[in-house]
Amino acid sequence: MSITIKDIAKFAEVSTSTVSLVISGKGYVSNDTREKVQKIIDEYNYKPLRSAQQLASSQTGNIGFIISDIHLSRSEAFYSRILLGAELEARNHDMYILLSTVGAKIDIPHGVPRFLNNHDVDGIIIAGSVPVDLVYCIRDLKIPTVLIDYRVDGVDFDSILMDNRNGVQQIINHLISNGITKIGFVGGSFYHPSIKERFEGYQIALVNNNLGHIAQNEDYHYLIDYETSVECGDRGLAILLKKVPELEAVICVNDTTATGCLQYLKRIDKSAPKDIKVTGFDNVNFSAFTNPPLTTVNVPKVQMGVEGLKLLIDRIQNGISVHQTRLIPVELVVRESTFLTDTNND
Repeated sequence: MSITIKDIAKFAEVSTSTVSLVISGKGYVSNDTREKVQKIIDEYNYKPLRSAQQLASSQTGNIGFIISDIHLSRSEAFYSRILLGAELEARNHDMYILLSTVGAKIDIPHGVPRFLNNHDVDGIIIAGSVPVDLVYCIRDLKIPTVLIDYRVDGVDFDSILMDNRNGVQQIINHLISNGITKIGFVGGSFYHPSIKERFEGYQIALVNNNLGHIAQNEDYHYLIDYETSVECGDRGLAILLKKVPELEAVICVNDTTATGCLQYLKRIDKSAPKDIKVTGFDNVNFSAFTNPPLTTVNVPKVQMGVEGLKLLIDRIQNGISVHQTRLIPVELVVRESTFLTDTNND
């Protein structure tokens, strides 16, 4: 027998709105009435349709997931894993992820994701950097929002961040413990907080190891106001080696940039780790299959997506008043691009 919410209301001799309150678990219903309605629901094994649940809770059951099209195309191995984590956790809450990509510039309000204009989502996850005007727009709409691997000064949103500084410090400690001191850095735009934090971690770790003269020497640093890429690594290492021919190691802001460094070494008939040690960051899938396999820092990308969705659900359902920043630990993975060794922390 197929039973509806109207049938439940009829059998319990209550209104459909009372049944909706029992289903949602929100609003006042006397204990006797609640028990009577719940008994009928259990007796007929009634499973409310999503539309009924939405009506009872005034929620859509949708979560908007916004990402820059540049991040998704150039760093797909990183941000797609964050998206996967959010999707897996959304299933546990019977919610749907609506994905939308945005460009480097956006026309407010016409260019914003459609689900914002249509009020089709209960909350938003933003992964990586997006136009600041979009962040301000979402803030003004007062939609619960979590930023993953991103933050904007002056905007009080919940955020999930990785411990970038500590990750680079682990690399520096690894290199210095093996007698390597002439260490360069190749990075990209400081508009992305993670890039800035990784360079800061590099400088702090060098100072802590009495190498402050390198930390402040721009000849050891290649920082370009552009998205990171293979080309960035190739060009960056070429420039560093012209300025510092005796360079012993280079820390790259991510694995994609590091592959560019390996590419440049191959082109000039040199190699890692023999001629120079090369490290990355993020531990995306291909980093274990470069030639040589890349020493990097593992970021639990799926877990960041899971934690972001959990934090967003908490804000949607419970209206937590204090905004939170959760810092996700990272771990060094030693492979052959720094030393010919069997050590592997995967």
